[in-house]
Amino acid sequence: MSYTVAVDSGGTFSDCVALSDTGVLTRAKAPSTPPDFERGVLDAVAEVAAKLGLAREELLASTEVFAHGTTVATNVLITRTGAKTALLTTKGHEDAIIIGRTVQKVAGLSEDEIIDVARLSKADPLVPRRRILGLAERVDRAGEVVVPLRPERLDGLAERLRAEGVESVAVSLLWSFLNPAHERLVRSLLEAEDGPFVTLSSELAPVLREYERTSTTVLNAYLTPAVSRYLGRMRDGLRAAGHRGAVTVMHSAGGVSSVDEAGRRGVSLLSSGPAGGMLATRMLARRLGLDPVLATDVGGTSFDVGLVIGGEPSYAETPVYDKYPVTLPTIDVPSVGAGGGSIGWVEPDTGVLRVGPRSAGARPGPACYGAGGTEPTVTDANVVLGRIDPERFLGGRMPLDAARAHAAVAEALAKPLGMAVEQAAAAMIDIVDAQMADLVRRVTVARGLDPSGFAVFAYGGAAGLHADAYASRLGCREVVIPRAAAVFSALGIASSDVKRVELVSDPAPAPFDLDRWRGHFDRLSARLRDGMASEGLPVASMHLRRAVDLQFRGQVHAVRVPVEPEDLSRADGGEAVIDRFTELYEARYGAGTAYRAAGVEAMVFSVEATAALPVPALDHLDDEGGDPAAARVRERPVYLGDVTPESVPVYAADLLRPGHRVDGPLLVESEDTTVLVRAGHELWVDGLLNLRIDLTGAGG
Repeated sequence: MSYTVAVDSGGTFSDCVALSDTGVLTRAKAPSTPPDFERGVLDAVAEVAAKLGLAREELLASTEVFAHGTTVATNVLITRTGAKTALLTTKGHEDAIIIGRTVQKVAGLSEDEIIDVARLSKADPLVPRRRILGLAERVDRAGEVVVPLRPERLDGLAERLRAEGVESVAVSLLWSFLNPAHERLVRSLLEAEDGPFVTLSSELAPVLREYERTSTTVLNAYLTPAVSRYLGRMRDGLRAAGHRGAVTVMHSAGGVSSVDEAGRRGVSLLSSGPAGGMLATRMLARRLGLDPVLATDVGGTSFDVGLVIGGEPSYAETPVYDKYPVTLPTIDVPSVGAGGGSIGWVEPDTGVLRVGPRSAGARPGPACYGAGGTEPTVTDANVVLGRIDPERFLGGRMPLDAARAHAAVAEALAKPLGMAVEQAAAAMIDIVDAQMADLVRRVTVARGLDPSGFAVFAYGGAAGLHADAYASRLGCREVVIPRAAAVFSALGIASSDVKRVELVSDPAPAPFDLDRWRGHFDRLSARLRDGMASEGLPVASMHLRRAVDLQFRGQVHAVRVPVEPEDLSRADGGEAVIDRFTELYEARYGAGTAYRAAGVEAMVFSVEATAALPVPALDHLDDEGGDPAAARVRERPVYLGDVTPESVPVYAADLLRPGHRVDGPLLVESEDTTVLVRAGHELWVDGLLNLRIDLTGAGG
């Protein structure tokens, strides 16, 4: 038997799934092991192997594809532990990355954060001014060399960088995406000197807009050395443990790439794990016939929200990480610091209870883990309220210390607030549920969407305890808790296609030269085929999607418009594509907003290649109906409010069958998650063993 194995390495747990060639899913979790996350990855694989009755080495030897999602790039950026980086740019433009755009102080912030004027500041520079060097060269907007970059002007550059201890260099020269010769000359010199890792903007982000292109290039240079070292250690560990198949890594655009490519493009992994959850949501929503869908991921450190509309995830127009914009395609998954490890605290100046954004993470973790944590977390609060059974956490492999949870909430919250311990714990849960609902509102209502019209997919280890509450606050009708909710992002990573995108900028006004367009698309397509074939990725099933970014003349924001092969054979100067652009523009901004008299400009050409990996689908089971009483394994006292506990029935997830229905309040326990269904709501089980919560009323 052969397997596809995937591990999503998060801040608290590493989640692993193994899909057999017959479609059988096996899953497990193991604590993450920062800073050496590769140990947690292999630990999670070992847990799955044990469930299959195999040694870890036997499972990996039978694994055709090992797929991985990682938060390493995000951790490096947050902790500012990236490479010592230098930036080489065109002379006279050294300060552009520091000055930024007018909106840099508020880039990526919520409305509440923006109005806190006293705390607004520009992004902390990833490259200090002394390591930003201007080169005497110039290429104009037509790609013509105005000032040649003479090699003798680069004499001593490698020595200067070495003396500064530079590990990585970002090269972003003006108009280099139209003529990359100068950037390539710089790289050849530095590589000849056995120098640092080099990122060229003309290869990574060959698009118009100097600041965004430079920002993306600098982020890649800063992140990639650490990401590459981590991926190298992980790959070596897999090889040493017997894996001989392909190793792929989930990237932010929503697909997997080879581990070699990921090791050169650290910036593309900043939304690696969340992208996996979005792809799993898309896959499951299609099978269930649900649209539109809200994807909500409650993990140990954050709450992530994304949209799947018309069967496709939404992409961010301008992804921003720590106030730095990124020009690479990225699935839109906003997040807040609200998860199982989020810490409750009393604000000193006001005496107000707060939850997050600080998290206990994997080390030391919540107080109930008994690993040295003393501050109360959301997990501790759920233990105090009886919603988590401390004896059965992770199937009993990791029992929790309820006394430590009780003490942490009492000392840090209950005593300062003059509350009973259970009241303080319930207040923490109410706050974190409200924070989750607020983020969903920002992702929906702020964009003109009504959340009540969406089905809510809730996944991540802590989602089942909170989804009923935040979905009810939003007026939603249904919650879907996937069968593999606790490892859902890993399942998405295991089931993902190989995906890669190539871009090139060539600004030009309409009417368009379609022969020139065809040349761009052909070159990008050939680059994709050659690159994927050289890395052993499937190309026989490759599907290409071509697109061009169009905008009305003088505008800043463009709309990505699909380009079909027949569009390139017309003799209409691109009118068919412009008609499509007009429709998409008015669908986004409103009827009558398109103004074709202003003229239309083409900015960026892109080709997206996808190729399917051989991953079997999970079987759909027949509705068995019947009495769910056999799945009712116990009762226990649970605080559903904050005053007195109620005796709540507990159901075993692995005993619930398709067609089972039961009214809340109740708990459903599996080895890796717990689901709370509140009074007045009904739980039912579908043919894929997903738990569905009907929020419209029991039996409704």
